[in-house]
Amino acid sequence: MRFLVSSDIHLGSPIRSVAMRNPELSDRLKQATRDAFIRIVDLAIVENVDALILSGDIFDNDQPDLKSRAFLSAQLARAADADIPTVLIRGNHDALLDHRAYGDLGPKIHLLHKDEPSREIAGVWFHGLSFDTAHVSKSFLPDYPVPVVGQKNVGLMHTSLDGSPGHDPYAPCSEQDLMAHGYDLWCLGHIHAPFERLSGSVLAVMPGIPQPRHFGERKGGTIAIVELGDGTPAIERHQVGHLRFTECSLDLTDCSDVPEILKLLRTELENTRDPEHYTAVRLRVTTGHHTAEMLTALANEVLENIDSVFIDKIRVTIPKHQVESKADDLLRLMRKELNEPGFQLASAEILKELRNLLPREITDELAEEALDDLLEEAINEVTLSLHAGAAE
Repeated sequence: MRFLVSSDIHLGSPIRSVAMRNPELSDRLKQATRDAFIRIVDLAIVENVDALILSGDIFDNDQPDLKSRAFLSAQLARAADADIPTVLIRGNHDALLDHRAYGDLGPKIHLLHKDEPSREIAGVWFHGLSFDTAHVSKSFLPDYPVPVVGQKNVGLMHTSLDGSPGHDPYAPCSEQDLMAHGYDLWCLGHIHAPFERLSGSVLAVMPGIPQPRHFGERKGGTIAIVELGDGTPAIERHQVGHLRFTECSLDLTDCSDVPEILKLLRTELENTRDPEHYTAVRLRVTTGHHTAEMLTALANEVLENIDSVFIDKIRVTIPKHQVESKADDLLRLMRKELNEPGFQLASAEILKELRNLLPREITDELAEEALDDLLEEAINEVTLSLHAGAAE
């Protein structure tokens, strides 16, 4: 049998951090999430798989808008009309979602949870447990049914798997225990970067987020098709993401003429264009004369004539040979302070507090590993301001 395995669709994700900088990109990204799911169902039908498996976080929260709910129902109905059943579980994001609140999902759509953890389809047993609360700190594995003897067994689990670095520890599970449970295949969710694990003839696959939502998820964009037969399951990856993220650099140190800047921006941004995808660009510009705000305005003007490319953010880096001024003594002291352990620790604590206070949709911008970039960006902005003041 062949299964299309996906997870972490995050329908209805508000993408607030992008929306604040570029509303057009935010709208495109929301549509890209839907487009990716349409591609998933298209691929399931074209490949004539035996089941579509969704391992949690289909929605971004437990109160999806009716438009997102109707979209999911329509897409799963397309699969059902092609005689492809869907097996799914709830993840930590859609933990409290009542999938039946607006009517039954359909005769070929099977939600697995603690009251109905197993379902047999064409001789294969599917087992899964759904999140019933947004935070689960213990492993689900001890509560999973024992495998059905003499049959193929497939498990669906939403898990951080050994408390994966960089991810919140939701339902952490030992990889060794998981692979020894007795199932032939594990279809996992929660980690947005795809990977697979193999132990003997047992395969565990993390399909990854099918449509990345920000620069921290650039390793996503795929689903997995798994063939389950005699011996080790076979896996193949398919690209379904419709919008990609890329970073590039541009040196404008010796450029002060606006037409020349426009020309250089046009060349750089045209080089990022991909005819198969929409592209979000994060541009790092080296300049001692221009603010990020000004460069963003110029870049957006250039993009009026370049299809499918959007500016996410422009970061300005001050060249090392910046003309010295009376303000440079202050800047040197500020840079020295940045490297002090006490300052680093205090900054990390402030960043943590902000992550706890702000909506989680924008906290990807405040990840701990982004601290150095944020501090450098602040120093660059101060440098530009001080030098502009000295020139006046």
